[in-house]
Amino acid sequence: MINESSDNTYIGRGNTNANILFVGKEYSKANENSEFDGKYWKEKIAKNESVYLTHKKAVGEGHTWSKYQNLHDCIFEKPKTNMFDFEELIFTTEMSEIPQKNTRNAKRNPEFEPKLAKRKQEFFKSDFIQNFPVIVLACSDYIKNNDEIREIDEIFGVHYKDEYEKKIYTKSNWFFSHYSDDKTKLVIHTRQLSTNVMSELLANMGEVIRKHLILLNLHP
Repeated sequence: MINESSDNTYIGRGNTNANILFVGKEYSKANENSEFDGKYWKEKIAKNESVYLTHKKAVGEGHTWSKYQNLHDCIFEKPKTNMFDFEELIFTTEMSEIPQKNTRNAKRNPEFEPKLAKRKQEFFKSDFIQNFPVIVLACSDYIKNNDEIREIDEIFGVHYKDEYEKKIYTKSNWFFSHYSDDKTKLVIHTRQLSTNVMSELLANMGEVIRKHLILLNLHP
């Protein structure tokens, strides 16, 4: 639960009551995530406040927020506008809470691996995270599911099967679907949603998520 999190733990931003969670790699600037920590959300929850932003687009199409907005529009079949409003129906967080300019710099930080491992076992196993029926892990190799390491299965209580939805368009554009045994939770693993993401990837992921929400009677 957010109320049980450490005050300094980066929680995320958006609608805490949403049915969808987007997980990125990390923020690129240290001052962008300072207010959205455990202390911030404890105070909002105590006042029964839900905080999400709607504002005009002010970044390029390669920016992660633009890709989040595009995926949101695919999920909810909404026309494109000049506004960012995905936070009304989606909560977002980061796999790593150490801000860095890029992945290369992040992995050079000696604190990267130990802090990432701790965050996976503590924050991502919290009730708050586990209760999202749809989780999009848009963080590439920051989390792994392969022949030797099954982090996604272990952390989120889901499994990948060959019959589940997957798409491999190119070496850098792909996604894999994972479901809980009772099919109430969908976890999608994909690349970071930023520059050079194919529109087809966003459209196909959006369709998979939309169908899952409809199946659970959660699509608005």
